[in-house]
Amino acid sequence: MRMRVVALFVGLSLAALASPAAAEKGPVSHRISGCDWFLIDLPSGYALVEWYGGNDPDKGDEIVGDFDEYGFRNVYNITADQELRVWVDDFWLSKGSALEDLYEKCD
Repeated sequence: MRMRVVALFVGLSLAALASPAAAEKGPVSHRISGCDWFLIDLPSGYALVEWYGGNDPDKGDEIVGDFDEYGFRNVYNITADQELRVWVDDFWLSKGSALEDLYEKCD
């Protein structure tokens, strides 16, 4: 019985490591002219990201990628059919917190 439990634990651990992160899709909801920071409205909440290259998205563009970890990410602008590089600064934010953070970054 103990061997079955150990084998099950090892199998589930390996499956979890092999699973890719779930990509999320949402529109650019807020963008301030002259500022590289913007918000993406995702099912899990708002993500605050900074543009670092590639396609420079506009408000309303649909973006898909992994936004549930901090750091650099290559994501995809479905609307423009192009890739862009962003820094994910924060995620799972409420609208109020996201807007406050965006205005602070763009001030």
